[in-house]
Amino acid sequence: MSERPTVHTEYEMQTSEPWQSDSSGFLENEKIRTRINLINEEIKRCLLDEDGEPKQLYETVRHLILAGGKRLRSLLLILGCEAVGGTLVDALPFAVATEFIQTASLIHDDVIDEDDLRRGVETTHKKYGEKMAIISGDLLVGLAIKLIGERATPQLLTSVATAGIRMCEGEAADLLMSQNKAQTYTTKAALDIIRMKTVAFMTYAAKVGAILGKATEEQSELLMKYAEDLGFSFQIRDDILDIVATQNGTGETGLSDLNRNVSNFVLAHTIESSSPRKKKELIRKLDEGDVDFAFERIKEMKSIEYATETAKEFMEAAKDRIRGTNFSNGELLMLLADFAVKRQY
Repeated sequence: MSERPTVHTEYEMQTSEPWQSDSSGFLENEKIRTRINLINEEIKRCLLDEDGEPKQLYETVRHLILAGGKRLRSLLLILGCEAVGGTLVDALPFAVATEFIQTASLIHDDVIDEDDLRRGVETTHKKYGEKMAIISGDLLVGLAIKLIGERATPQLLTSVATAGIRMCEGEAADLLMSQNKAQTYTTKAALDIIRMKTVAFMTYAAKVGAILGKATEEQSELLMKYAEDLGFSFQIRDDILDIVATQNGTGETGLSDLNRNVSNFVLAHTIESSSPRKKKELIRKLDEGDVDFAFERIKEMKSIEYATETAKEFMEAAKDRIRGTNFSNGELLMLLADFAVKRQY
């Protein structure tokens, strides 16, 4: 890896990274920034309160989550709770638990994908070793269950478990997709994986927020549908950024999906739209690691433009869920939908 990772002190939390920019006005909104900062402070407090043994395990746990992050899922949970009359105080412990589970999945994903950078720091397994990284991810899940279990009903616990199951299924489906690329690399298959890996957890966050805010059945359904559309737009934008990025300071490896040869909506469109001969050639080049060839074919098929329009369609669908409702913070939910598509990281 040519780029030297940014080094953070052990308990330093990034809250205003210079690369966090977008054209939606989302991150400049005072209400949004206040909530993100509160999430970060509560994460830090919870982790520093946990001071078990061995010390290195807890140091490993803190490494990635204290490096920052978008906090999109925890923010969605809080906004969902507040939308229907709940309070931030009610939602905050569950928001932190959501970040613990999300970070655990990222630590494990980085081990599987053999990535070197995440959020501007060395990946957990690169810094502390694969075995300790896997254990630290497991510990984060345990800490999340502890936080939730101290406050949750069986309904909430079931929601969390179901979201975790869907995420694991999605990760497995993603790994298996590469076994028969010509048949399985389709936009429908890519959306199915997004539904399991990203959308399921987004929907869980909205559902938990709705439950905590004592939403009506109709309100809960609207928030979950909103989160579903938001999840699709967010992940498709992620797939676009992976293709177009190089080492751009985000702590992520440009073209990493092409290098790893895993599911990506942009790439799926390129393969799906190619003639049988060109499809076979592209798949062979991908197997050889020729990402430059793949990138040229992506441009030829205008797959980035197609993915961008698809992400915008999901964004507009998410915003349509909110229009005309009596949600008290509808403007913030609208901003969140815009951010999913307009962000640059």
